[in-house]
Amino acid sequence: MKITSHQLEAFYETAQLRSFSKAADKLAVTQSALSQRIAHLEDDLEATLFIRDPSGPILTTVGELLLRHCQVTNSLEQEFLGQLKSSADQFRGTLRIAGFSSILRSVIIPSLAAFLRASPEVHCEFRSCEVDELVDILRNAEADFVILDYQLQKKGITAHNLGKEEYVIIESAKYPSNGSRYLDNTPDDNTTEAFFHEQGDLPRDFQRSFMGDTYGIINGVELGLGRAVMPKHLLKNNSRIKIVKSSKRYYRDITLNYFEQPYYSRLHKEVIQQLSKNASGYL
Repeated sequence: MKITSHQLEAFYETAQLRSFSKAADKLAVTQSALSQRIAHLEDDLEATLFIRDPSGPILTTVGELLLRHCQVTNSLEQEFLGQLKSSADQFRGTLRIAGFSSILRSVIIPSLAAFLRASPEVHCEFRSCEVDELVDILRNAEADFVILDYQLQKKGITAHNLGKEEYVIIESAKYPSNGSRYLDNTPDDNTTEAFFHEQGDLPRDFQRSFMGDTYGIINGVELGLGRAVMPKHLLKNNSRIKIVKSSKRYYRDITLNYFEQPYYSRLHKEVIQQLSKNASGYL
């Protein structure tokens, strides 16, 4: 049995775009032709690769394994082409990292900045997401690395601890704050409740408001709209905010997560090295 490049291409684009119609458009074929390629591939493998769902195709376990194979093949191809087109010590390829907004902007991008300035052939794709979206983004190969604020324990995934964020309570330095109102990103954001669970008690008459993202929370606190639980490293040199003392310190791990592979490109290994070396200096 030999898997053809047309079959793999059809599968890979569908898995990446999570849409048969979008994959067909990208490959400039009809949706019927694309579906036939995938069907023939499933027949050859004697396995179902996608669950056909109204929301879009969902990868099966075998589909996820084949997606990992496609990623490794692409890494090998990019590295080989890079050796042909550039000097031996020049990095080349696409770097795709997804993470939650505060850590991506304040830690990950600064940690990689010097490397990226020295590597003009590396194309960056940084993506800001909610924490609860990130595992699916990794599983669906929408990013090569994801940054989480906890230790992900999942078979087949490697996690590197980049450091710890210390969380503190903050309030406006200028305006009086309602001590029972706390600002979060969204209703699904559990940061404030997790912090007070560690302290052993919620504030009396606890209320929540939602500011959309981390930097909206900081702006809301500055304007006296409420208090917030926030990573301490985001508050450096901000005289418009003051820290409220709490009884216990609260930390969350910052982890770099990626799928285990039989082969890692030079770019992949260099990204791990750069983040492992630099990230803790920004936390």
